Amino acid sequence: MTKSVLAAIVALGLSVAGQAYAANPAIIVAAPVDDLDFQEYDAAQWFTATYPEGVVLEASEVTNLDPAEISCVWIHIDRCAVGKGNLPSSFTATTIQALTDYVNAGGCLYLTKQATQLLSKIGRIDSKFDPNIYGDGEGGMGSDNWNLNAYLGYWQENPDNLGERFPEQIYNRTGHAIYEGLTSNNDFAWPTFPLLGTGDPTTSLWREDHNCMWDLNAFAYSKEGANTMVTFEADNNAQILGTWGHVQDYAVAGVVEFYPTATTAGTIIANGLAAYEWAPRQGTNAFHSNITKLTANTIDYLTKNNSAAIDIEAPAAEGDVRFFNLQGVEITGELTPGLYIRQQGNTAAKVLVK
Repeated sequence: MTKSVLAAIVALGLSVAGQAYAANPAIIVAAPVDDLDFQEYDAAQWFTATYPEGVVLEASEVTNLDPAEISCVWIHIDRCAVGKGNLPSSFTATTIQALTDYVNAGGCLYLTKQATQLLSKIGRIDSKFDPNIYGDGEGGMGSDNWNLNAYLGYWQENPDNLGERFPEQIYNRTGHAIYEGLTSNNDFAWPTFPLLGTGDPTTSLWREDHNCMWDLNAFAYSKEGANTMVTFEADNNAQILGTWGHVQDYAVAGVVEFYPTATTAGTIIANGLAAYEWAPRQGTNAFHSNITKLTANTIDYLTKNNSAAIDIEAPAAEGDVRFFNLQGVEITGELTPGLYIRQQGNTAAKVLVK
């Protein structure tokens, strides 16, 4: 059967003939780099050193973003006393519209710290799902490690849980591509990735404690699910990838992947964990390499998910065309709006059906 679909083509380890891929990521900064808040400055300096062909854009000058030229866009906003719901004034209505158009056309975003608040401003989520755990204070000294937990729902196997257990509600996200190569620690009974700390309980460093993430218990959900995590994911076509290191239930989401939708062709990863702090003002972060590795992994992952929109009028003659959902289950009926894997012979691609 001939179909015309808006296809988001992504390399899956197999060749897609004739498809060109954007190679260069971009970072959007709130001001000229030398004038940035020191947290944002450190992130921008790392970006330019790591991606010498990358693009640095000032938010106030962004009027158009082409996903065919920019593989993904990283926005890192981390500053004190800005107020919940606010962004730097350089993120104008024109800038936000350009970001909206970019994601709708298949571009991918990495939103970190207070930049996670862009999700509703670009129309990817309803404002009722805005991050509701927020901090922008000065912080203080501390000696404990701040970790990221990607082994979600450990309570279901915790020996202290003497009630009914639901092992199917353990969601091990540690194998996601963004965590490849990160070091883990044994601070808890479940594996965690340390992001901020000295690694020595006798020494301290300064933490600003700037969370901009999700208290999942606070939302009224439209869909039923096994727990608050599953219902949040269902309502937002998303997957929660990480929480605070000490959390073993479903109360908090800190790292979330928002999949393409019928109107938004790009993938977005939002990381609002306070532990994702680039430049402690006092003390040395022993786990800074985990932050840089996590960032590089995420940018590279989103680069591979960047997509150019094309029309597929009919499959090639060689081999039957098969469609699968993202869980690998073959779809044999009519395709509803969403993201699928299209396979024909030895060629596979992601396709977005509107």
